[in-house]
Amino acid sequence: MRPINLKFYVIVVGCGKIGLELGARLSQIGFNVTIIDKDPNSIELLPEDYGGFIVIGDATERGTMEQAKANKADLLIVTTDDDSTNYFISMVGAKIFGIPSVLALVNNKENVPLFERSEIKVISPINLAVETFERNILEGVDQMVGDIK
Repeated sequence: MRPINLKFYVIVVGCGKIGLELGARLSQIGFNVTIIDKDPNSIELLPEDYGGFIVIGDATERGTMEQAKANKADLLIVTTDDDSTNYFISMVGAKIFGIPSVLALVNNKENVPLFERSEIKVISPINLAVETFERNILEGVDQMVGDIK
C-alpha cells in the first residue's frame, strides 16, 4: 500500500479487533489518526509502524474527547462492542464536537434504524455477513444454472 499524505483527521474509538486493524490501516494509508481506548493493554497490540496518536481514556467522557482534539476531527469511527456506548459517543461526537461524519459499528441489527435516524452511518457485522453470503450463494447458483444447457 502506497502511503499518501492526507490532511484528513480520523478518530477511532475502540482498539479491539476492528478498531485496531482499521486505525493501523488508515495510519499506513496516510490519514492523521488518533485511537482512543480505555485499556492500555489493547494499545500494545498496535503494529510498530502505527504512525498515529493514542489516547488512553473513556471516550464517553468529554475530557477524553477534548484530549483527542475531537473538535478538529473530520471523521469519527466508533467500534466498541456495546451499541449503547457506540450510540452515545457517536451523538456526542456529532452534536457536541461537530464532527461532520460519524461511522459506528452496530452489533445488534435491531439497533440499526436508531443510528440511521440519527444520521450516523452504520456498519452492521450481521448485515454485512448475510449480504456477503447471499451474494456468494447467488453467484454460485448463477454459475451452476449457466452451466446447465
